[in-house]
Amino acid sequence: MTAPNEHSLPHVPMRPLWLCRRCGQPWPCGAAKVALLTEYRDSLVSLFLYLASCLHDAIDDLHQLRPSDTGSTAHVFDRFLGWPARRTRSPAALLLMMRRNLHE
Repeated sequence: MTAPNEHSLPHVPMRPLWLCRRCGQPWPCGAAKVALLTEYRDSLVSLFLYLASCLHDAIDDLHQLRPSDTGSTAHVFDRFLGWPARRTRSPAALLLMMRRNLHE
């Protein structure tokens, strides 16, 4: 059996730093965003719920590491929850997809 190399690692968060385990960028990195959009393409509500739970955990982890410098609320929110909203066609389309997913 061979040891995993850096190219076989998925783009997942390395806690408590919340950096990508593979590329070292703030998570979710670009590749992680593509993977998440693909994985949750049929359920945007589930994507937002997953990312909201990650946001909650990241705030706790980052605050424990550096209580005086967790970062701005707007930046942390945008890092976890802002990008998928911008990927949709429009706010109305996002709401429609979310409502459909809730009723399935």
